[in-house]
Amino acid sequence: MFQKLRQLDERVVERMSAIHRPVLDKVMVLFTYSGTGAFIWWIAFVIPMLISRRFRETSAIMTAALGVNYLLGEIIIKKSVGRDRPSTRISDEDMKINKPKDHSFPSGHSASSFCAFTVTAWFCPFWIWVPALLLAITIAFSRMYLRVHYLTDVMGGVVLGILDGTLVTLIFRAFVFKG
Repeated sequence: MFQKLRQLDERVVERMSAIHRPVLDKVMVLFTYSGTGAFIWWIAFVIPMLISRRFRETSAIMTAALGVNYLLGEIIIKKSVGRDRPSTRISDEDMKINKPKDHSFPSGHSASSFCAFTVTAWFCPFWIWVPALLLAITIAFSRMYLRVHYLTDVMGGVVLGILDGTLVTLIFRAFVFKG
């Protein structure tokens, strides 16, 4: 099974190379950088929600969820797994961004994006969570497009983000913001 997943990962990396276009390169770099350090989620969601009385609790939950997500994904899982990135085999000239120096699994951009989306989906109306979902999908895709993550890294990040967002939401609803 692992061999088949490895082969799938390699096919996706090859296909990503084949679809590169100058305009798409710029768009994907923009989305990747917006997802670095969960930047876009802090600027577009956490801070505005903190200001809004209606979404203040959502802001607190998202902050906690992103913290848990970072701890589990970047500190514990990524360091434990130690998977090399596809970009280690790509020349610097063929890269659209600087090669990340940390490990590959799970994708932190995908994990934080889907974590933030999950919290948003729990508490926000359709007109807020749908753009959050589209943003999360695009950021996750950008990581494969730029060949800094394998498909399984991104899918692992998506699953981790959804689990973290859901778990922290349920804990906060049960013990912190009862009612």
